[in-house]
Amino acid sequence: MEKEMIQTSLFSELELKKEQPFKLPKLASLYKIRYANLKTGVILKGSFYLEGEKRIMGRAQYLYNGEWVHKELLPVERQRRRLRESSLKFFMRKLKQSMKSSNKVWKKKGRELLGVNEFEDKWDCADKIKEQFNKQVERYGYKCPVTRIEFTTIRKQEKKHRTTHYQIITNISADRLFDHINYTKQNVLFTSVGWNVARQNFSLEDIKKLFPSEFAERYEKIVKERFGTDEVE
Repeated sequence: MEKEMIQTSLFSELELKKEQPFKLPKLASLYKIRYANLKTGVILKGSFYLEGEKRIMGRAQYLYNGEWVHKELLPVERQRRRLRESSLKFFMRKLKQSMKSSNKVWKKKGRELLGVNEFEDKWDCADKIKEQFNKQVERYGYKCPVTRIEFTTIRKQEKKHRTTHYQIITNISADRLFDHINYTKQNVLFTSVGWNVARQNFSLEDIKKLFPSEFAERYEKIVKERFGTDEVE
């Protein structure tokens, strides 16, 4: 049985570091700051204003290239966000969300999946996915078990559409071996985005015709280990 033993506690090492804040300069040391009323936009003399008896902090604006902008438009803040969103911990939470969204799409199409999503977890928590991913890393290494491409967790955003992300083929994805089965531990294989997208819902026979033989052989071996020969043949 093919097996690669590497680091067996990928997440625990990261979590021991407590996801320490990225050491980028503080905005106050780089830009002039002013504050605006949250409702009216009026520029304040200080950083706070009174609303009745309540003291409210205004929204910060920073002088960048001769214009007053909010912090999300600053290069340092964009870099900070890219780093934060490219962490493994953040990426696992996004995978959990994508599973939920995918199931909603299937439901809207009137198609019922066999089984239940076994990776549902507490809000803002992805422990179940982490555990399953760690088990796979122990077996196959930190790479796609089919293509052997090294995994990445890059969050790269387009400039014109902040909510639209490029598809980066080396990123981790949760691939369902059989599309009619839900996101179960038996059915989910963490692969590269490139493999997941290219494979689509092709049968094993199609995969053998379309992809390099070593890809098809690895994929077939995994499916047989998970489900037995009857499901594949």
